[in-house]
Amino acid sequence: MTEVTVGYKKSIVSLEASGHAGFASHGEDIVCAAISVLMQTAVNSLEAVAGIDFIIYEADESGYMYIELPANLNKTQADKADVILETVLTGLKGIAEAYPEHIKLLKKGGANIQ
Repeated sequence: MTEVTVGYKKSIVSLEASGHAGFASHGEDIVCAAISVLMQTAVNSLEAVAGIDFIIYEADESGYMYIELPANLNKTQADKADVILETVLTGLKGIAEAYPEHIKLLKKGGANIQ
């Protein structure tokens, strides 16, 4: 199962995905692919749309991905980042509804996201 942990302050400030969804074998798992696409879209959009070029970002071949916004965003960047990350979360919620046994969404600290 893939766990996606969403970190909040006033709005989303981080996303962390870890674990293999287990829907299919490595390289053929549509759930993992969908999660990866959304996470990578978040990074690309934060850079291209919100103009944030100093995102804290980690990824490895196991499927682990971590995205964190820097603390010193201006209002325009923060507003755009909020829309981008809420949109990505909406997509992740859709995947979780369709494949509940393969993805779990958590708030930082462990509470489930509904």
